[in-house]
Amino acid sequence: MASSQSTGRGDIEVRKFLNHTTISTLSSGYPLRLLPLPTRPQFRAALIFTLTYGGGIVAGDRVDLRVIIRPGAHLALLTQGSTKIYKTPSTELRSAQDLTVSVEPGAALVLLPDPIQPFKDSAYEQRQVYHIDPTDSNLLALDWVSEGRTALGEKWDFWEWKGRNEVWSFHPESGDGQPFKKGRLLIRDNIRLGSNDQDPREEMYNLGVFGTIIVKGPLFRGVAKAFLEEFSHLPRIGTNTRQVAQPHPSSDPKTDTKPSLTWTAASIRGFVIVKFGAKEANEVKRWLRALLREEGTVAKEFGEHSMMCLR
Repeated sequence: MASSQSTGRGDIEVRKFLNHTTISTLSSGYPLRLLPLPTRPQFRAALIFTLTYGGGIVAGDRVDLRVIIRPGAHLALLTQGSTKIYKTPSTELRSAQDLTVSVEPGAALVLLPDPIQPFKDSAYEQRQVYHIDPTDSNLLALDWVSEGRTALGEKWDFWEWKGRNEVWSFHPESGDGQPFKKGRLLIRDNIRLGSNDQDPREEMYNLGVFGTIIVKGPLFRGVAKAFLEEFSHLPRIGTNTRQVAQPHPSSDPKTDTKPSLTWTAASIRGFVIVKFGAKEANEVKRWLRALLREEGTVAKEFGEHSMMCLR
């Protein structure tokens, strides 16, 4: 990447204390801010907002957040609105975010942010890397991006958007001194929009948001089951039914501009991976909020505040 203006390093560590989660480490530097919510005694989880000064990331700035969730602790990472990606004077000068998380045995992470909002002529890349125990760590992670500032007529008008999600098993030699040492790669999901001279608007059909959900672990077994069961009941292409249930993009011939919520779910290597797209973010929020509330695990273990971005 080209010369950086600022790297905002953040560190979070949470531990289980009695039947609750306490924050043992919390530090951040410009442009990153970390804001914890007061612990609620009826829930086991700690809730922390990840924010940036000005609500976004300017060209050349990088956010690097590292999180350690100790055994039995529960953490929800949230935002207070979409993270804006500002215009760059050069395609070589990117905005960037790195998130590295260690979810130790019996620990749980809920990551439910608002969508990334890339402005016109922006360039952005992000990496989200999770280290887990394949049998006993718990992960529910949402990663999504919107088309830009629709009020200004923006529609996937950025230069490039690159995202990568990886999940690794713990290395046999990892410990307190090396919590992020990689073991075996379990899942890798790469997305590149606007690369190879491809117009992002053509790549995205007529969708306004696009994203991925990763579900793993015994705590979220009910969530994983809910996604798979709901998807199994959706009609497939060619059936005569409502478009909202179709697992691939389509348009109403009368409007031709507003595809319904589109999504798919699959069980892969012990994970459930969900891919979705919709014309508007609110469509996704309504769908995901309804599914999670009906299933109940997130609200019970982390509290309703953990689903703020879905309101």
